[in-house]
Amino acid sequence: MGGKVLEEIAAEVGELKEKLREFFSRKRIRRELEAAQAVGKNSLVVEFDELIAHGEGTLAEVLQESPHFFFRIANEVLAEESGNPKMQLRVKGAGQTIKIRNLRAGHVGKFIQIEGILTRASEIKPEIREALFRCLHCGELNSVPQSEEIFREPLSCQNPNCRKRGPFKLEVEKSEFRDWQSLRVQERHEELRGGRMPMMLDCIVRDDLVDVAVPGNHVVMSGILEVFQESFKQKKMKTFRKVLYVSYLEVLQKGVEETELSEEDEKKIKEMIKDPELYQKIIKSIAPSVHGHEAIKEGIALMLFGCDPLELPDRTRIRGDIHILLTGDPGVAKSMLLSWTANVAPRGLYTSGKKATGAGLTATAVRDELGGGWTLEAGALVIADGGVACIDEFDKMSDEDRSAILEALEQQTISVAKAGIVATLNSRTSVLAASNPKMGRLDRNRNLVQQIGLEPVILSRFDLIFIMRDEPHGETDKKIARHMLELHRKPEIAKPPIDSETLRKLLIYARKYIHPKLKGEGVIKKIEDFYVKYRSAAERGEPVPITPRQLESLIRLSKASARMHFREEVTEEDVGRAIALLSKYLHEAGIDTATGKIDVDIILTGRPKSQRDKIQRVMDLIGEVENRHGGMAPIEEILRRAKEEGIEENFVHRVIEEEKREGLLYEPKTGYVTRVVKG
Repeated sequence: MGGKVLEEIAAEVGELKEKLREFFSRKRIRRELEAAQAVGKNSLVVEFDELIAHGEGTLAEVLQESPHFFFRIANEVLAEESGNPKMQLRVKGAGQTIKIRNLRAGHVGKFIQIEGILTRASEIKPEIREALFRCLHCGELNSVPQSEEIFREPLSCQNPNCRKRGPFKLEVEKSEFRDWQSLRVQERHEELRGGRMPMMLDCIVRDDLVDVAVPGNHVVMSGILEVFQESFKQKKMKTFRKVLYVSYLEVLQKGVEETELSEEDEKKIKEMIKDPELYQKIIKSIAPSVHGHEAIKEGIALMLFGCDPLELPDRTRIRGDIHILLTGDPGVAKSMLLSWTANVAPRGLYTSGKKATGAGLTATAVRDELGGGWTLEAGALVIADGGVACIDEFDKMSDEDRSAILEALEQQTISVAKAGIVATLNSRTSVLAASNPKMGRLDRNRNLVQQIGLEPVILSRFDLIFIMRDEPHGETDKKIARHMLELHRKPEIAKPPIDSETLRKLLIYARKYIHPKLKGEGVIKKIEDFYVKYRSAAERGEPVPITPRQLESLIRLSKASARMHFREEVTEEDVGRAIALLSKYLHEAGIDTATGKIDVDIILTGRPKSQRDKIQRVMDLIGEVENRHGGMAPIEEILRRAKEEGIEENFVHRVIEEEKREGLLYEPKTGYVTRVVKG
């Protein structure tokens, strides 16, 4: 390299150092540096805009075009100014945020900013920064800085009297290490339209940036985009994978309500709110290509608007998100309703319980491609945090997801303890799920829980359950056929009163500005009267038609109705709507087919009161026969006594087998049973 070129480089370095010294000597920057040192931090965060404002934008320009050169010089100057050789500069922002899918070859080696959802985080590992090797010939310690990804060893001993090419021993305790973690960021689902696959980007964070974010967090990062050559079957390929080396990372508390609306949008929405028919127009705008199902569409609308969670003084949190389950015969538009909701919700995600792999619906630990080891990967409910998760084939989910789904639906968190990783992730999302009957079609003569492959404990977490039947009915069939034919002839008839984009903005506005409260005495009395009236049936020995869990659902639905009307207080009209929807759910899903009465225990326990009473009578008969025969009850006599009381033989056999499985009965010898617990 010529002397003139070296002089030019030296001049550039000197000029950059001078500008950086001026920048770091500014009062605000000096205060930030002193504050960082006071708490033992080894990094100073500055805004990209501050670099633009200083020195005619030269610093920002050098950073964007030659980031490695910039940070090397900046960290040297910062170490001098602070007296701390480990002090490093972090830059927040990079001008324009670039979408992950828009990253191109021209961005390689440049300083950029991205935004997305964190879907994967590895374990934190020590990364060697400066390796010390002891020469086994002369004992000299050789220092080798580790600036590259590949581990470097000394070529020869640095002792001028030795100069041997080894062997060397790494002195781990004397070497310098720093924390290292790999992350994976995915495009936000609200940015995806038209069925696009979300793009992902692997990222590396070090030092004080490790463990800042967890899967499911909405993050913004700035850093240097690098590439690494890909290989296939140990052969190098011509393509390279992109990796962002992060300089700054921030977790954004960015729910739907934080999405920005323009002044024009807000002005238009304020005009729409004045329309007395807005509530009905919103319902008619829900999946307009699906004929009928008005109650279901109203439920989905209320779910989209939702209500605020309730934080109690004892730190108990009562969820505000509404969960809905659609179950019924094939071909009744369940999947269409889910797909429409996922596309229109400001942060919607559509997945299938059957096809969910990897992290599934919740979260899992997987092998890290960048650093080996284990990494925590977020599932659908974590990625949809702050939005709506639409899950088709909900009854087909894996056993692993079934065990975690309860916590996700009620506590709205997902706890993971796998491969040495212990974490709790947020899943503050509304769930719209669809399931199919085990036998293909629903049978009106059997209870709901007997027909769908979901445990009662999961069903009880849904605020509303809608049964969708496909039953022949002349007038209804004619309307559906006409609607479908007209859609093919004139697709414009599916045009809703409010288009999807405007509806999305309405949802954002409502969740951002409207926070209804339960205040009026009349409102509280109406909810109380409904609850007490239904509960009083249980005092007369009848089935329990409603529990405190449905009371919570009623409050959520009432608040959502108020928000959908853009009101700050819940009215009796809102409570009336919520009662109508909840009553429909209880009359459809909670009916005991044997008695025709509402029995919420069908959903809570899987058995109606009439069946529980019948089972108890069989157990009482077993006890009576057992006492008469000195401790062992002949099954033949049990069957005879049951027949006298009108209890079917098959039912008695089923009870005996079930109670044996539960460990409440055992068979001391063939043809006899004995109770384990007497009384």
